[in-house]
Amino acid sequence: MTDIKPADMPLFEALRSVDRETRDSAATALVEAGKSAVPALVEALGDPVRDYRDLVIWILVEIGKPAVKDLLAGFDTDSHVRRAAIAETLGTIGASQATALLIAAMKDEESEVRESASWALVRIGESAIAPLISSLADPSRFVRKGAAWSLAGIGEPAVKRLAAAIPGSDAEVRGVLADTLVQIREGATAPLVKLLLHEDPSVRLLAAGALGRINEPEAIEPLAALLRDGDRVVRRTAIEALAQFDRNAFEVLDEALARKDEELRDAVMMTLGLMGRAATSFLVERLDSPDADIRRRMARTLGIIRDGSSLARLISALSDPDITVRDSAAWALGEIQDPRALEPLLSALDDPSMPPQYSLSAWALVKYDPDTVAPRVIESLRHDSPWVRWRSALALGLLREARGVEPLTGALNDPDMEVRRRVIASLGEIGDRSAIEPLKRMLIEDLNDDWILLKQTIAKIQARRSSGSTRGAEADYRNETGNGSNGNQTVPH
Repeated sequence: MTDIKPADMPLFEALRSVDRETRDSAATALVEAGKSAVPALVEALGDPVRDYRDLVIWILVEIGKPAVKDLLAGFDTDSHVRRAAIAETLGTIGASQATALLIAAMKDEESEVRESASWALVRIGESAIAPLISSLADPSRFVRKGAAWSLAGIGEPAVKRLAAAIPGSDAEVRGVLADTLVQIREGATAPLVKLLLHEDPSVRLLAAGALGRINEPEAIEPLAALLRDGDRVVRRTAIEALAQFDRNAFEVLDEALARKDEELRDAVMMTLGLMGRAATSFLVERLDSPDADIRRRMARTLGIIRDGSSLARLISALSDPDITVRDSAAWALGEIQDPRALEPLLSALDDPSMPPQYSLSAWALVKYDPDTVAPRVIESLRHDSPWVRWRSALALGLLREARGVEPLTGALNDPDMEVRRRVIASLGEIGDRSAIEPLKRMLIEDLNDDWILLKQTIAKIQARRSSGSTRGAEADYRNETGNGSNGNQTVPH
């Protein structure tokens, strides 16, 4: 049969008719003409009118496979409109032999052609999966982006092969593969869970991150197993992934706490901290745990979250029988900074059973109004317990309140050596020059057991006033008490 040409065919003009019956009749006739009409139909795909092109595409799709050869040949054209329409037609037909051409078309200079090619590959489906995965490493970002979009569009049929391709791919392609699996979601959890057991930590890391984003409950236990992974970055990724499950992860986190593994408990704390307020109820409930270490960790994590709804329970924890729990509760209340916690914190400062190495109540009080805190702390500087006096001196130094200088200089004669040392250090923190003479007198009269600290403090005050420079209070405290990298912690007798 001789090929039909648009110029010779009134049928093509009839396709433009405003009368639907006329258009339908012409379209049916062209479908019946079959292969002989294909060259003219391919040429007509370059028409600027979208509705007209859509009708031509429908005709070619109805003709089906006999049209594929001419469509492939017709793609080599200067008309980007025709290229885009040919790609769309090949995809709708499901022409797997067009896969290579369509992948190449994803680097076309015209976005319309690239988008049509990506869409066409989705329609081709499973036979396009392998070449699309290979295309994720293509130098062209357009091809990589289009291939990822097409694979996501193909969906679940691509999942197993996408997951299987992760271990053998480079880092950039692995990331795209994982992102694509997250987009697909359906059916992606099981193959990703298998990758959590892979020998390569970078594969485990990628799988863990993807599972956190997909957020299917069946991934919770396998992710929890990674909290003990030998690779630090994998553990951190598993923590971040589990945090995205919120309440759904509580049961497995509770089981992890029960194992009495310090590193595992650290990981649980981090996970709960990342959950934020969603974890508050879990943390508050476990402040009643018979295990003091769990109570301590829960109190600390509540301080990280800073949820005011835990205030009453944390205040109650200031009376916990375990010192470490009381200290952590004090720190948490300092982080929450609720005025209702001020009186309980002041009472905690005066607790004679708390050795100086448990002085987080002093740090917590720094977060509150100094006009209220300072007079009460000054009063505590006269407490019967040397431990309370030590902690009060620390608090005044942390507050850096000028009103603390006079009572601190008065405490330079404290009968306890370690209290005197803490008083000297706190005067250095405040940096008021009025403290220099009393400190010098101590040097002359040899009334202090640590003349080196005394000389250093005097020099520190003088240097601070001359240069205006300061150091962080916490850093100074750690260096002077041995809570940092050097020295040993000293406490009152």
